Amino acid sequence: MNNEEHQWVKRFKSRDKHALEEAIDLFGPSVQALVRRVLSGAGSVEDVEECVSDAFLAAWHNIDSYEESRASFRTWLLVLSKYKALDLRRKLLRPGTEVTRLRDVESLHSPNPTEQNVLSRESTRELIDFVRRMSEPDRSLFWRRYFYYENLDELTAMFGLTKKAIESRLYRCRIALEKALGLKDAEERGINHER
Repeated sequence: MNNEEHQWVKRFKSRDKHALEEAIDLFGPSVQALVRRVLSGAGSVEDVEECVSDAFLAAWHNIDSYEESRASFRTWLLVLSKYKALDLRRKLLRPGTEVTRLRDVESLHSPNPTEQNVLSRESTRELIDFVRRMSEPDRSLFWRRYFYYENLDELTAMFGLTKKAIESRLYRCRIALEKALGLKDAEERGINHER
């Protein structure tokens, strides 16, 4: 971890309120862009703002769960934001339910929040470790498509590959990930891959 990353973690752990404000100023635009992409078509401007706020508060309150060997502070914050946004998106798109605040949604995930947190952390570690071992450009394509929700048009322009080539690479990455995580074959589970 570089010195700047170390300072963010240290300041969060010491509950330096100025650190939270500065983190929002520095990382807020990236977090907001990610949340906006995840909630695209599902939430309002207020939902995006609330989700961004909740993501920063979650980082503030859960800084002790940050592991520097797993990801940079920025990446950890973005992954945390992504999961907050996905949770809200699922709630917003669930038919026949009234939208509740994110804190209420979190309490519904599991009858045992501690167990859920441990399982979620383990899954996240395995996923990040797997992606880190990928070769380029697959690693960057995977991060940008599934963590930053960039669309295929953006990726074709960025990497100079055709949509078909990118879809094929991402498909192979997903299959390899399923095998690495010990999941059954995609067809057996009925998962609809974007192929």
